[in-house]
Amino acid sequence: MKRALSGLLPPTRKSGEPALADTLFEALTRASAADVDALTHGFHAWPARMHRCVASVVLDGLAGAPVVDPFCGGGTVLIEARVRGRAAIGVDLNPLALRVSEVKVDVRDASSRAAFLARANEVAQSSRERVKARVKVRAPLSRAQVAQWHPHVLLELAGLREEIALVKERRDRRALEVVLSSILTKVSRARSDTDERGREKRIGRYLSTELFARKAAELVERWAALEAAVAKPKSPVSLYEHDALALHEVVKPGSAGLVLTSPPYGGTYDYASHHAARMPWLGLDDRALLRGELGARRRATPASWDAEVRAMLAATARALAADGLVVLLLGDAQLDRVRVAADEQLARLAPSAGLRAVASASAPRDDRRGGAAREEHLIALARP
Repeated sequence: MKRALSGLLPPTRKSGEPALADTLFEALTRASAADVDALTHGFHAWPARMHRCVASVVLDGLAGAPVVDPFCGGGTVLIEARVRGRAAIGVDLNPLALRVSEVKVDVRDASSRAAFLARANEVAQSSRERVKARVKVRAPLSRAQVAQWHPHVLLELAGLREEIALVKERRDRRALEVVLSSILTKVSRARSDTDERGREKRIGRYLSTELFARKAAELVERWAALEAAVAKPKSPVSLYEHDALALHEVVKPGSAGLVLTSPPYGGTYDYASHHAARMPWLGLDDRALLRGELGARRRATPASWDAEVRAMLAATARALAADGLVVLLLGDAQLDRVRVAADEQLARLAPSAGLRAVASASAPRDDRRGGAAREEHLIALARP
């Protein structure tokens, strides 16, 4: 699994209001050096997720409630907000993002964790018995999707899915579905979530079940660490499957004290494709994501990316409190052969949304495509 912000070098420049610029610079400095994994952060692979140190440093340095993340992804901001007792709202058009975040921010006591682990072990034992008896079951996949797994692996995964569906306790059932989701790529023919090229893997009988059981036990350990870290009493976390461009429909206009988020990087990924293989296993519908995905590499142009960023800024500004602050983690866009510097783009487009850049910090990173070095920017915006 690639580390969040992997390849990021220490920041090289900062500008704007000194104290705020120092906070942003420190966030990128720590992200370039610290391990991303802690608490429940690393439980489920999430390509291009925000580094936990970016969220933690910004939240420690800046006030404002609720904390709103319109592109919440795997839940990094939500976890760090919950640890600090900050009310948080997570929004994403990706239904898998909401499922993963729901499980990762869940604060469970020892009794609840023990009951979950017992259910996970029961599911695993039933799966082993299915494999041994060669029980036939259909996976909920298209013919093209079926080709991503060896036949015996597919049968074992489908059996696990059926056993999970029999769990009556909804909270545990949904968590077990996310556990299943977390192992799907590991036992597939794909190299990784972001590289669908096939690679020969030797996946023996029972291995999928054993991985499932191990990941369930890992989740229990991570939940225990989260419970110990979370401020008391627990702060509320609200999750919405929704378009960030219509943020006002789920976040009361003028209510967001701090918007902290990492929008898609223009032309860098087809984010929807990273999770497409998981959707049918969890019974999720990704059609809205495919239609509304921002900055998708398959279709982004300089003009369309400007239009999408302008719309994102307008929606964010509408949700922002009068004295609120927006902090965006953005990388330079690569739109075919055109490089678009994210800090320059935001400075140019923010005024149309009634916002202005008040501080920023920037760090270089290697371009995996072999081009000139790109930059990551942490940029704070506020009302004039």
